[in-house]
Amino acid sequence: MEQKMIYVGIDWADEHHDIVITDDSAKTLDQFRIDHTCDGFALLHSHIAHHQTSPSLVLVAIETSRGLLVHELLQKGYTVYAINPKAVNRYKDRHVLSKAKSDVLDALSLGNILRTDRHLFQPLKPLPEDYRLLDRLCSDLRKMVDERSRVTNQITSCLKEFYPKALDIFTLDSQIFINFFKTFPEHDALSACTKKKFLAFLKKHRYPCPSKAGELWKIIQSPTLQPDKVTAHAGRLRLGMLLDHLKNLKEHVAHYEQEIQAILDKLPEATSVESLPGVGERLTPELVAILGPNSKDSHHRFQASEEIAKLSGCVPVVKESGKWRSVSLRYACVKSLRRTFRDWAFTSINSSSWARAYYDYHKKRNQKHNTILRNLGKKWIKILFALWSQRTTYDETVHIQNLKARNVPWAMAL
Repeated sequence: MEQKMIYVGIDWADEHHDIVITDDSAKTLDQFRIDHTCDGFALLHSHIAHHQTSPSLVLVAIETSRGLLVHELLQKGYTVYAINPKAVNRYKDRHVLSKAKSDVLDALSLGNILRTDRHLFQPLKPLPEDYRLLDRLCSDLRKMVDERSRVTNQITSCLKEFYPKALDIFTLDSQIFINFFKTFPEHDALSACTKKKFLAFLKKHRYPCPSKAGELWKIIQSPTLQPDKVTAHAGRLRLGMLLDHLKNLKEHVAHYEQEIQAILDKLPEATSVESLPGVGERLTPELVAILGPNSKDSHHRFQASEEIAKLSGCVPVVKESGKWRSVSLRYACVKSLRRTFRDWAFTSINSSSWARAYYDYHKKRNQKHNTILRNLGKKWIKILFALWSQRTTYDETVHIQNLKARNVPWAMAL
């Protein structure tokens, strides 16, 4: 069989996938559809083998970077490219002015993109398992923390309707609050409580601030508005459900944090990241997962800090033509990375003296809060990438000296 490059475009869906195979002459060699099953995958490999037996000469384009199909393609040794759907649509406009659309046409466009413009894209090269697992766990943990915040807000809203006094006694997401509601589920039960019984409750559940017991008792004894029976009964049932959900989330969050820390302890890049101000226990694993390994024999996910800045949306989009010029927010980015670097920029204001000076300097010049954080995030990305590349740790004093040596105006007062 002739050793020629073939291009496989796959328009994927949940239940089936349309596939078009072409070669360097732009000739359509094959066109077929497979089911999302083991038999369907086997049919795909048999069609590819009919045209090319060497996996290294098979280039595959698909509009996703995850899933069972992508895993199957990588396992077979094919070179897989994940193409953004927007790029595929714009490529089709070069050839189909009528805006016609079909699954086969999408698959054909994907194959043609590799044939003509594959130098503009990077093939998928999965990171080692520890880094990929860390990335997935951090992503799932973020969602659980967001869900915990949502449930906590619902608890607050529920308590305001029938049990507002409980909001002033304990922190909502604490275990002692959950135990408090189970012991005193409504105003009548709390009103019947004696000081001796309340102090015994605090002792039993190991309240960490016994010196505040007197203040808490005064809150309990203070008068409060009483809800109607319907609101109280419905609110008590709803609050019980929300507290069970919150307790379950807290347990899973703690378990995820343990799993993440166990992985992080084995990764050498964590030492550099942990030395940075403001990252904390939550952002350190996210940043390590973003960067990936920095060993000589492994694939480096990024070659320059600018790649991270663009992917995270910290760099604006500049449009210019003639005398016209426009600078706008970069919407086409990885939203999870944008959030990570924004959070880091925000926490660094209280952890780094130069970050605080940078923020205050630009705030006085009426720059918007989010704009300052994006620009500050870009500066942290440069530092992060330098530390990761050089396998060293952060030194605030050295960085401030470098800023002063360059006569940076907002750093001269440091």
